[in-house]
Amino acid sequence: MTVEPLLILTHDDALARRWEGLSGDWKVVRGTDLSALADWGAEGPRLVLLDGQMPGLPAWQDAGWPARLSGVALLVGLGTADDQTGAAVLQAGAGGFCHVYAPLPTVRQALQVVASGELWVGRDLLTRLLRMLDDRPAPQAAAAAWARGLTQREREVAELASLGEANDAIAERLGITARTVKAHLSTVFDKLDVADRLQLALRVHGIR
Repeated sequence: MTVEPLLILTHDDALARRWEGLSGDWKVVRGTDLSALADWGAEGPRLVLLDGQMPGLPAWQDAGWPARLSGVALLVGLGTADDQTGAAVLQAGAGGFCHVYAPLPTVRQALQVVASGELWVGRDLLTRLLRMLDDRPAPQAAAAAWARGLTQREREVAELASLGEANDAIAERLGITARTVKAHLSTVFDKLDVADRLQLALRVHGIR
């Protein structure tokens, strides 16, 4: 089986040694500045783990990020993984962010999610994004279309999940168990062909 490559970008030797612990899952290649990105994405979507504390890194609001990240699936390690910085990272085109010294199992899971084309974000930011979506009026046609094929209970669970409600809160509100909520969500994801709560929220609100 071919091991997929992973480019780690950091000037910090100690951090590089830490991230090289991911070599059991990917073929780890190290770069020390953004110039390494130039050829990395040329052969199709390729995975990158970037140290967001590297000296000279452009601001996440810099208009050049989309071009830099063409063909790249990027996870950013942040020194302060706050919601504001995380949102800027996502707007720049990254697939997710975590703390730069997050435990390797967390980094590994985040990389797998980003490599699959999904988003990896902090729970607080995800909840905020979902609630922001809830403030947007959904087109009536889209609002009617997304729930076709769902049972009434599946629709209720999906609507609450799309607002960022946790399974326990949904269960209490609907008078069912958290395990039942989880089962309903799994069915909803399959029926709507979505992978996570963010995609579900986009569908419910008529954005995707």
